[in-house]
Amino acid sequence: MNIKIILGIVFAGIVSLAALADESTPLFYSRSDIAIVRRTPVALPWLPPVPDAHNAAPRRVIFGVEVRDATTLYNQKGWFNLSSPSDNGGVLMLFAAPGIAPIVPAAQYAPLDILMIDSEGTITQIVPNVTLSELQQEITPASPVMAFLFLKGGACKKFSIEPGDSVDYPRFKKPPAVLSIVPPVPATRDITPPGTGQ
Repeated sequence: MNIKIILGIVFAGIVSLAALADESTPLFYSRSDIAIVRRTPVALPWLPPVPDAHNAAPRRVIFGVEVRDATTLYNQKGWFNLSSPSDNGGVLMLFAAPGIAPIVPAAQYAPLDILMIDSEGTITQIVPNVTLSELQQEITPASPVMAFLFLKGGACKKFSIEPGDSVDYPRFKKPPAVLSIVPPVPATRDITPPGTGQ
């Protein structure tokens, strides 16, 4: 084999390894089912208003999502291109730790509902029906987020998903339940000082 070909292969391998070592965080991608647990299921509008549990929308709504590493995707030129999600599909962008990360313009032409999720899995804010390719300015969360969930535009309205609802996924850690006694409220009396005549 020619020495120039061998040196070319070795040089190409070294350049490839150097490019890989330059990345700050590894890109991960997986598929998973997540559940959005709604605080108060509402009656479905197409059913007659009968006070019956069967007429209420389900408390848990299941979505099949692509799980992606948000930190790496932010470092990519042009961010990344979301495929248009189905009615029960989406993309969950997870950060390594909670922080204030803006939603930035991207080459996404279908309207999306973007859910901002904290480290406990609580939906803190929802940006409904936004088209990222038409975004004029970044959207910054009001509080630290652990993830963004991108759903098809109108999904939150369709499934009655609201801020305060929660997302079940292993990376979101709920605080342990703590039971305590509510201290009694001291009784208040209208006490009149002696000699006031009342």
